[in-house]
Amino acid sequence: MRLLLTYEGYTVRTASQAEEALDILSGFRPELVLTDIRLPGMDGLELTRRIKEDPRTNSIKVVAVSAYAGAGDEQQAIGAGCDAYLTKPIDSSALTSRVRHILQRALPPPTLDAEAEPAVAPSLSETEVEHLRRSFLHEGCEQLRQILDFLDSGFDLERTRDLLHSWAGTGGFTGCPGIARLARTTEELLRAGNYRASELRELLSTLLFAFSQQIADIEVAVPEHVAKSLRGKRVALIGFAPARASFLASTFEEVNSHPRTVKLFDRPDDEPVDEYELAIVHVGQEALASGWLAPDAFPSGMVLICSGTRRDLMNLAPGLQSRAAGFLVETWDPEEVLMHAHLAISRGPASAPAAAPATQAPAGSASVAAAQARTRVLIADDDSLILAVVGSTIENYGMSCQRVENGEEALRQIRETLPQIAVLDVNMPGPDGFEVLAAIRAEKLPVQVVLLTARQREGDILRGFQLGADDYMVKPFNPLELIARLRRLVRR
Repeated sequence: MRLLLTYEGYTVRTASQAEEALDILSGFRPELVLTDIRLPGMDGLELTRRIKEDPRTNSIKVVAVSAYAGAGDEQQAIGAGCDAYLTKPIDSSALTSRVRHILQRALPPPTLDAEAEPAVAPSLSETEVEHLRRSFLHEGCEQLRQILDFLDSGFDLERTRDLLHSWAGTGGFTGCPGIARLARTTEELLRAGNYRASELRELLSTLLFAFSQQIADIEVAVPEHVAKSLRGKRVALIGFAPARASFLASTFEEVNSHPRTVKLFDRPDDEPVDEYELAIVHVGQEALASGWLAPDAFPSGMVLICSGTRRDLMNLAPGLQSRAAGFLVETWDPEEVLMHAHLAISRGPASAPAAAPATQAPAGSASVAAAQARTRVLIADDDSLILAVVGSTIENYGMSCQRVENGEEALRQIRETLPQIAVLDVNMPGPDGFEVLAAIRAEKLPVQVVLLTARQREGDILRGFQLGADDYMVKPFNPLELIARLRRLVRR
C-alpha cells in the first residue's frame, strides 16, 4: 500500500500498531488513515474511535481494512466512525482510485476536459511484486517452522494469530491465494478456540507445505559452477535483522556453505572473524557505530560484500568502498546474493589500488599521459535520457564515454576501439545486451561488461552472469552508483 500510494504522489507514514499510529498523529496530520481492523493490542476500531473523539484529529477520514467480509463487520466499522470499509486482498490497480475517490467525494465533481487523458491508476511493477512475494514466502516459511517447533511447549497464541491474519491479507495481494485461504481458515480456528492440538498441527503443516511449494515454483536453479565455488565456504552475516539473516542463512545453506549470523552488538574484537572466508555486512548508522565498518575490522584475506540502500552504499568511506568486493542493493533476491558471492570469491579480496611510482614526465606530455590513463567506457542504450545523463556523469568523473543507441553499433565500436568497459542495455534494439555480451566473450575481446536492465528477474541475472557479465544494474539507478561500480572494475 505504501509503495502504491507513494507512486500516486501521496506522503505516507506507516505503523504496525495502533499505539504507534497515535504517536505519529501527534506530529503528522494526514488527510486519511487506512487501518487494519485486527491489530495487535488496540484494534483498528478503537483507534478509529480515538481519532474521531479527539477534536485535533476528528476531521481525518478513516478507512477500515479487513481480511474478512463477515456479516456486520462493515456496520461495526461505520459505527466506530470509519468513513469507508475495504476488504483484503485489495486489488492493487484499484487501491489508488478508491483512495482518491474517498478523499475527493466531499468536493464538487471536477469539470471534465474532453481532451484530457483518462486517469490510469498506477500499479506495482512485476519486479516489485516479485520481490514482495519472495520476502513474504521465505519469511513466512521460517516463521511457520518456529511456530511448529514450539507448538507443544511455549506456543505463542497471540503472535500466531497475528501472523496468520497478516498472511491472509498479504497472500492474496502477492498472488498466493491458496496460502491466504489456509491462513484465514487456521486463524478462524484459533479465534473459535475449540480445536484439537493435532488438528492445529495438521493445518499449520499444510500451510508450511503451501509456502514451500510456492518457493519451489519460483526458485531458479543455481548453476553448478556457482554452487561449487561456494560449497564449504564459511560466511559471516553481520548486522541483518533476524528474519533477513535467517533468509540469507538458508540461501547459503542450500549450496552447502556454512553461514553464521553475527549481531552488531558483538564487537569485531570479540568475534573470530578471521575464521570466515566471506563476510556480508549490512550497512547503516548502527553498523557505523558498532565498529564493523572500520577499515581494520576484517583481515586482509577475507572477501567483503556490503549490503544496504543505495544511499548508504554511496556514503561509505572511500577506503571501505575499495575494500568491498561487491555491493548488494536492498532489494536483492537469493540468486542475486549467490551470484555476487560467487563473483566476489572468484575475484578474491579487493584492495585499494597501489600508488603509481613517482616519475618525471617529459615536458609537454602531461596531457597525452592523462588521455592515455583515462578509462574508456562505451554505453549502449536506446533511451536518450540515459545516454545523456549517464554519459555526462561518466565524463565528469574523468572517464571518456562513447554513446551508441543499438546493439549493432555497440558491437562495431567495441571491436574497433576496445573500450575498457561496456555498459549495455539488455533491451536495446538490434542485437540485445545479451547477444552483444555473448559476441564479446566469443571473440575474446578484453572488455569488461556491465548490463543495464529494467527487469530484475532471476533468469536475466543468471543468464547475464553465465554469459560472462562482470556486473549489472537495475533501472532506475543512481548514476553515482554506476561510477562506483565502474571504478571498482577498473581497479581489477
